[in-house]
Amino acid sequence: MSASWYGTEAPPLGARVDLTTVRQELLRLDDGEYAHVVPSGASMRPVFLPGASYTELFTAGRDLLRLLRRTLLESAPTAAGRVAALGADPAMYPLFMDDPAEEAYATCIARPDVMVGATGPKFVEFNIGSGIGGVVDTSLHSAAWTAAFGGSERAPFRAVDPLAVRDELFVRAARDLAVKPAVAIVGTLRDLGGRPSRYFELQAESLRRRGLDAEFFEPEDLVEGLGLPGAPRFQLGLRHFTILEWREHGIDFTPMRAALDAGCKLIASQTAYLIANKKVLGWVSEGRPWMTAQDRETVERYLPWTRVTGERSVSWRGATRPLPELLLAAPEEFVLKPAIGMSGQQVLVGRHCPAEEWRRAVTAAVTAEDHIVQEYVEPVPYLMEFTDSTCSAGSVSGTYEAEIVPVFSPFLFGERDAGCMVRYLPPEDRGIVSVHGTGALSNVAVAAR
Repeated sequence: MSASWYGTEAPPLGARVDLTTVRQELLRLDDGEYAHVVPSGASMRPVFLPGASYTELFTAGRDLLRLLRRTLLESAPTAAGRVAALGADPAMYPLFMDDPAEEAYATCIARPDVMVGATGPKFVEFNIGSGIGGVVDTSLHSAAWTAAFGGSERAPFRAVDPLAVRDELFVRAARDLAVKPAVAIVGTLRDLGGRPSRYFELQAESLRRRGLDAEFFEPEDLVEGLGLPGAPRFQLGLRHFTILEWREHGIDFTPMRAALDAGCKLIASQTAYLIANKKVLGWVSEGRPWMTAQDRETVERYLPWTRVTGERSVSWRGATRPLPELLLAAPEEFVLKPAIGMSGQQVLVGRHCPAEEWRRAVTAAVTAEDHIVQEYVEPVPYLMEFTDSTCSAGSVSGTYEAEIVPVFSPFLFGERDAGCMVRYLPPEDRGIVSVHGTGALSNVAVAAR
């Protein structure tokens, strides 16, 4: 199935302009969050998928996202109860809204990560909330590839701009919440290493093109920028941060709390980050009593076997045994992940991990019950085209093909197709696929037409 999932037709490259011009278009990607890690040996085309395969990423993603949402919301009737059910630190979730928007906008922005195995796509995790990475980078890549293939009329694919789809989400939110069509973008350049960038201004410009007033605020400027105390100038905000990253920066959350208390709705809401806790993925994989036969079929088809770590017995491949015993007996079959984490940090792949390190990690994870374990997905490689070693100063003399192991990340904004980011390590590298963590390359997947 996997070979046909990638398609059997050669990539439709007939409309592509000359290679040097293609490379020059890609070199314009200097305002994305991943610009600083783009190497000279870059990919020379997007990842082309058959239309049915591309669509499957979004239909399956929507179905699983709904299951994750219901599973978390039914774990307890209150936000505090849900934090407790996850065994999470309440300090990591300080920005709940006492408003129906808290649950209504919990899954409006999501980006699952998908590996392609022998049976097709497997969703290995869900990033949920507006602090997810890759939105601007994917928007810029989509525009660059469209230009590199002669423009939207000639390009043999339809490129989706995730910024445009997210903007429409905010247009609808302003209407549904009956607030002024204006968005405060709350973030910090410290997340980009403090380097000069138009990263946030690009997002504000995109919102303005959809008729929304938009302005970017560093956290320290938010209270004054909103005109607090009093009625806030912006009643709708794009929450472009995660608690984990901002705690590492030493950022004070008091201004965000003041904005929420004044009636500014920051979305995606705090509940998004509860649903993104990987323990919820484990609960869904294990099954809930309310799941229908169709729900269970979806889980079986699209989720790798996933369990929350602990001193308990589990059923795996038709046999029941204690989870710690299983993990220590067959490390090559499993991946250990912290329930809360990003950029592949602290993820251990059993088959690539020294035995003693794996034993210590499993013992600690079982004791703390703060990890999930997931069945390893044997990836099916995809053939990508790269610039050759003679590429310099934007000039390209030739290309070569090499197999890569892609991670697909379809954006779901308001459950709509918002484009698909792809990441993969350079052909000669092996390990966890992460742009910031291991220097993976970023690209986009498109549906060939």
